[in-house]
Amino acid sequence: MATTPTLPPEIKSALDALRAGIAAAAPASKLQELQQQVDALDIKLADKHGSDVQPLAFVDKLKEHEGFQRLLHDRRGSAILTLSGKDAAAMLSTKTTLTETGQGFMTTGVMPIDRIPGITPEARQTLTVRDALTARPTTMAVVDFVKVSSPMGIASPVAEASTKPENAVTFTSSSEKIRTIATWIPATKQILDDFTELASFLQTSLTYYVNLEEELQLLSGDNTGENLHGIIPQASAFNTGLLVPTAGWNKIDIIGRAIEQLTVAKEIPPTFVVMHPSDWWSIRLTKDSFGRYLLGDPQTTANARLFDLLVISTTSIAAGTFLVGSGNPAAAEIRDRMEMQFEVSTEHQDYFVKNLVACRAEKRTALICKRPGSFVTGTFTTSPA
Repeated sequence: MATTPTLPPEIKSALDALRAGIAAAAPASKLQELQQQVDALDIKLADKHGSDVQPLAFVDKLKEHEGFQRLLHDRRGSAILTLSGKDAAAMLSTKTTLTETGQGFMTTGVMPIDRIPGITPEARQTLTVRDALTARPTTMAVVDFVKVSSPMGIASPVAEASTKPENAVTFTSSSEKIRTIATWIPATKQILDDFTELASFLQTSLTYYVNLEEELQLLSGDNTGENLHGIIPQASAFNTGLLVPTAGWNKIDIIGRAIEQLTVAKEIPPTFVVMHPSDWWSIRLTKDSFGRYLLGDPQTTANARLFDLLVISTTSIAAGTFLVGSGNPAAAEIRDRMEMQFEVSTEHQDYFVKNLVACRAEKRTALICKRPGSFVTGTFTTSPA
């Protein structure tokens, strides 16, 4: 049997007072009419307060529903949730499709987002030319070196008690000036303080572009102004007469003949070859008459090598151009006066009063090419003599 809900004390006392006032002031007929109205009001109030017990929230129903939880986990299937009474009325009263945008997908504090830390940089090539050369520090602003300009002649057999032939050698002195490679960018102190990842991004970016310019200078610096004296401008030109047109030739033959040229000149044996990626892949994909790759199985994961030379594939050299040379310090070496430095300072114009800072990256270095004859450069498109 259902029980009658109990009215709150304040409402019950007000109704009792109203009944007593009516009984004292109104006639019997009027009293009966008012009593009916009060009873009806009493019933309505009882229904209202009896229904104040709040049903389980809809979202809680979903959380407790086994089928719905399985649907969220598996991302497929279906779930049936039976709604009745006010639950059904509340859900049927809206016809708007629930979407992430509608529920505040891009509004702060409504739906959480998963943010990957850091800044994704632009595409950057791998810098490997410096690694192929020997690098040593220096404390001077100019690096001077002495080399043989006219070598000695070979010895000869001498009869007993005869005068031995005299030999001679000529030296020449050369020098290279330490050059500075640098770049900088302005920024506000506020953005560096508020966006902590930016400082790291600037440091890695500025140092990368300094090293990129260094690689370009090591290969092709023309020694004018503050440019380094690069290897390619000093290297010997490839002798196309070594190619045999009647026998046919390709890019692999050119590299082989360049090695031959250095060997015949009695120069230091080469250790690397620099070429553009498009040229290297043209060589790497060369096939024989049976369709087999000449340089081995494509699944091979060994370092790129050609005639036992380390292949440096880089866009720092022009397509169609190659450089064969040695990383032996007797042929060429890098002398570092100051290794890479990254500095942040307000000491620039009116940066202090504007809360601006200058971020700078720089290095000081020189390339000493002692034996230019140990390097050969040329193009893959040059026809044989």
